[in-house]
Amino acid sequence: MKKYKTYEKCNECQQDNTGENWCNVCNRRRFQMEFDKWTSGNSEIDQFIQQTQFNANNSEEVIEWIPFNRFDKVEFLTKGGFGGVYKAKWRDGYIKLWNLKLKTWHRMSYPYVYVGLKGLDTPDQKLFLQEIKNQLKFRGGWAIAIYGITFHPKENKYMMVMQYANHGSLRNMLNNNFGDLTWINKINILHYVIVGLAKIHEFGLMHTDLHSGNIVCQDIVKSYITDFGLCKPVSEYNREKIYGVIPFMAPETFIRDEYSQKSDIYSFGMIMLEVFTSYPPYYNIPHDENLIMDICYYGRKPEIKCEIPQLLKDLMEKCWDTNPLKRPTAKKLEIQLRKYLEVDYSRHRLKKQIEAIDKANINFTQYDPKITPPKAIRSSSQLPSQATHSSSQLPVQTIVEPYSHDLRLKIPEEYENPEN
Repeated sequence: MKKYKTYEKCNECQQDNTGENWCNVCNRRRFQMEFDKWTSGNSEIDQFIQQTQFNANNSEEVIEWIPFNRFDKVEFLTKGGFGGVYKAKWRDGYIKLWNLKLKTWHRMSYPYVYVGLKGLDTPDQKLFLQEIKNQLKFRGGWAIAIYGITFHPKENKYMMVMQYANHGSLRNMLNNNFGDLTWINKINILHYVIVGLAKIHEFGLMHTDLHSGNIVCQDIVKSYITDFGLCKPVSEYNREKIYGVIPFMAPETFIRDEYSQKSDIYSFGMIMLEVFTSYPPYYNIPHDENLIMDICYYGRKPEIKCEIPQLLKDLMEKCWDTNPLKRPTAKKLEIQLRKYLEVDYSRHRLKKQIEAIDKANINFTQYDPKITPPKAIRSSSQLPSQATHSSSQLPVQTIVEPYSHDLRLKIPEEYENPEN
């Protein structure tokens, strides 16, 4: 039976608190009293924020409307696959608890909080609000915190106000800090990511767009999955709208327009490669239809640029398996990576392997991000339908054996002997 954490009594109403220093009954009343004192200018967003505040059982579930004039030194950082990202100083800081003595919200500011502002290049407001809902669902140890919504007047769009990740994306952190990472650091990074992915899968969801640009780093180890706008229940995958970064996309996505939780695992396997070697998958070739055909027809795998401890390499390559059913679950990966972080036999075996390959990697050259070939696309985009439809672009037949569930790709005769 699941045990629920109990909290102290509320000092005001004497009922049990619903979170650490948080009483839903009292605090929702306080929020309600301020509903008429602010507006986003959009009734749907107003209702969304109000409903979220009304239902919040702890401070981490709270978001608020934040006027743009409460931010200082707003600085453009980067353009992602779905919108621009900014850095700013927030004067007020996020709500932590109600100060009963001062009759006001106690905020975490120190004296200000750095935040990230992220907008979506889409008129689809439902997609924007869905990302916030998912971000709130996983906030805590599995996802970056979200604090509220604002409106950027120059961009003329609503933006999410999020916890600022000091090292930016995982890709950016690897570019700047890879040489400082130990193998245990690398395992820790991957453990943070897989814990988040396992939590997503436990909710019956798929991320559908997992790559190193959608993971942010609070420091060189603490890494969190972001960009939940495309995160969907397993039963709601839209085959007509396939987004992603080609090197991170599983073969079945191209061959059969299929996406499952095991497709997320394939993407995680490519992230493992990046963390272990510093090199993005297929870093030196165009990310186009030819790469898709090589992956789907000939089972092409990315180049491994340095020696990797065999225990970790085996785990990574299991994630790359062409047959989705043979890939491990996120939970199994979480358990296995945790074992390698513990002082036990697995760690002892791993230590010996690390010592052996460190000598072999003495002349290893780290990835140079300045060297990027044409058509090497690093951010998410919607793929043209012809790139994912086997009937028009990928002449590959899939055979499913009903008892063994062994998925095999049968290459048509005209592709058996390409030289003829």
